[in-house]
Amino acid sequence: MWSYPFFLEWENHFTVVQWDQRGAGRTFGRSGRTSTPDMTRERMAQDGVEVAEYLCQHYGKRKILLVGHSWGTVLGLRMVQIKPELFAAYVGTGQVSDETLSNSVAYDALVAKARAVHNQQAIDELTHVGPPPYTSGQGFQVQRRWSNRFEGADKFLPATLGLCLQAPGYTVTDLDDLLAGEVFSADHLVSHTTTMKGFGLKFSVPMFFIEGTEDFTTPTALARKYMEALEAPRKEFVPIEGGHFAVFIHSDEFLKQLLAHVAPLAR
Repeated sequence: MWSYPFFLEWENHFTVVQWDQRGAGRTFGRSGRTSTPDMTRERMAQDGVEVAEYLCQHYGKRKILLVGHSWGTVLGLRMVQIKPELFAAYVGTGQVSDETLSNSVAYDALVAKARAVHNQQAIDELTHVGPPPYTSGQGFQVQRRWSNRFEGADKFLPATLGLCLQAPGYTVTDLDDLLAGEVFSADHLVSHTTTMKGFGLKFSVPMFFIEGTEDFTTPTALARKYMEALEAPRKEFVPIEGGHFAVFIHSDEFLKQLLAHVAPLAR
C-alpha cells in the first residue's frame, strides 16, 4: 500500500490496519468484477464492520479507533451507526459533507485563493469555465487541477505510484490491480457520495474531524458546518496545515493531534 511510509511513526503508538475494500487493490485483483452486484455504500460499510469485529476479536480489544479519509468518511460514518459499540471514536479527514454544495463552495474558495496568490493563469481558467453546475467535464477538470495544485497534491499523487513498489510485499501486479480498481470503483460508487444527510445528525460515539485548513476537494468550511450540526457524546474540529491529503502530506502533525485529542479515549 502506497501509504505505508506515512504511518510508520503511527505504529509506535497504534496498530494501524487498512483494508482493500470491495473493488479495490488486492481484493479487486482476487475477485475482479464479480463483486459488482453488492458494490453499494451499505454493503461496503457492513464489510468495514466485519473487519472491525475481526480486529477486536483478534487483538482482544473491546473497541477500536476508526479513521476515515475522503470516500472512507462515507463508509466510516455509516459503520459507527451500524455498530457503535465497536468504536472508541470516529475521526474524519477530507470529510465528505454535502457533495451537492461541495463543487460550488470549492470553486469560490479556489478563485479566492488564486487572487490571494496572484496566480493569473488560475484566475483565467477558473473564470473561463465559471462556477458549477457544469454541462461537460471540463469545469470539473479545471477545478480538480487547481485544487491539486494549491494543495500540493499535484506532486504528492504521482509520487504514490513509486511508493507502492516500496511497500513490503507489494508487486507490479498489485499496482496494476490498484489502478484498475480505482477506475472500476469510481464507475460504481460516485453516485453513493452525494450527501451525508441520509445518515442523520445523531451519533453515539465521540466524533472528531482533523481537517486540512485549505481543502478544495471536500471544502473545509462545509466539514466545519457539518461538525457544528452533529450531536455526539463529544465532538471536536481540529484544523491542521494542508488540504485534502493532509493526513498523508502532514502525517506527523496529524499524529500529534490524534494523540492529543483522540487517543485518550482509547485508553
